[in-house]
Amino acid sequence: MESTNVSLSKRLTGIILAVAIVVIAYLVPASDQLSHAGATALGLLLALVALWVTAALPLGLVAMVLLILMPLLGVVDGLGGAMSGFANPIIFFVIAIFAMPVIMMKTKWGVRLINLLLNWTGANSRKLVLGFMIATTLISTIMSDVPTTVLFLGFAFTILKAIGAKPGETNLGKCLMIGIPVAAVTGGVATPAGSSFNVLAMTVMQQATGETISFLDWTVVGLPVAIIMTPITWFFITQFIKPEPISESAFADIRNEGAQAKKIEPLDIKVLVIILSLVVLWIAGNWVKELNVTTVAVIGLLVMFLPGMSLLTWKELQKSVPWGLVIMIACIIGIGGAVAQTGAAAFLANSFLNSGVLDLGFFLSLLLVCLVMYAMHTVFPVGAAIISLFLPILITMCAAFGVSPAVVTIITAIIVAGNYVMPVNPTVMLTYGEGYYQFGDMVKTGLIPAVLLCVIMTLWVPFIVGVLGF
Repeated sequence: MESTNVSLSKRLTGIILAVAIVVIAYLVPASDQLSHAGATALGLLLALVALWVTAALPLGLVAMVLLILMPLLGVVDGLGGAMSGFANPIIFFVIAIFAMPVIMMKTKWGVRLINLLLNWTGANSRKLVLGFMIATTLISTIMSDVPTTVLFLGFAFTILKAIGAKPGETNLGKCLMIGIPVAAVTGGVATPAGSSFNVLAMTVMQQATGETISFLDWTVVGLPVAIIMTPITWFFITQFIKPEPISESAFADIRNEGAQAKKIEPLDIKVLVIILSLVVLWIAGNWVKELNVTTVAVIGLLVMFLPGMSLLTWKELQKSVPWGLVIMIACIIGIGGAVAQTGAAAFLANSFLNSGVLDLGFFLSLLLVCLVMYAMHTVFPVGAAIISLFLPILITMCAAFGVSPAVVTIITAIIVAGNYVMPVNPTVMLTYGEGYYQFGDMVKTGLIPAVLLCVIMTLWVPFIVGVLGF
């Protein structure tokens, strides 16, 4: 998304605010609780958010400037430390995964699926968004959030192309581009296979207590949350950003293509085999550590280029990857890691937990902790660090109140996964990079669902304890 669509005053405000935040943070003296590097890291992070929210500068440029500032201001040792995010496997995963919508768009599978969806939704644009979100949520229960988002992103492009929608000019495009990744992270909480956060949280709990959570028990708790949150998020997305009406004639070409796509071509079979194989391997990766999402995605990319397959050219891949987004993701990984390594994240968590909040009783304490965890993960999406920081403390709190650690383990993973407010995690960035919506669009559609998620998870505790006996 380019900043040229934003008013000059808003862009200047963002730049001035970001500079002021960095200067103030840099001038904060070190203390026993927070180092100078930690304070500066927090300042850079807040400045980053200010620039993104106001769309003051292009995404990639903001990321590159921040990466340069980190060593200059003493947050990390040298430029190599700032660039560590580029060595993260998620970067190669994101690059590889953008091949999926490219090869999918070459087949008729998208047209066939869209026609099935249109048979239910008709030309009702709100219902169309709901259909996309339900389908995305369903697939994301067993498949990682990012590939699920990329898959349905390709299907959404088919719709948007049919109605002539352009980035920044269509509310339907905004709703689909926000709704698809939101539904993906929502579906990811339903089963242990849906998100790496779920596996990490269970691992932390097992190391701390020796206890485990079965696949079925997690699903009994997580699936109803996904079922509840999908229509809630859909309602607020389509209520605050009302998708424009669609005429039935706009889908005439898609319906004609669907009618002519009854015969399955060899290309369709190749693409389907690759995608299904990737899905199976991603699911297996929950138990076979060598089959991590990046390894599987890169192998899948290689297969697309093999003789006899020839599903993709290097030029097509280069065009399909939003390189500014790749730089942005690397920047977030880098600054998020710096916030954790400098002790700034621990400072924020300990300051809150030592404020007396745990003296308010189990339910109120849990609600406040959920809200703070959600806010922290929204600003710097380093889920592993947040789970590692908060979960051991919450497990101790559970012991004091006589509650099973499994309760807060599931709740923590779900709260950390629920990215509804800002597009600063890899899943939501995938659609944000297409330029259909701005930071402010997601904030206004996601703020209420985010609070409701925290409330629902707190109210869900009696069910977890009563039904599962935790």
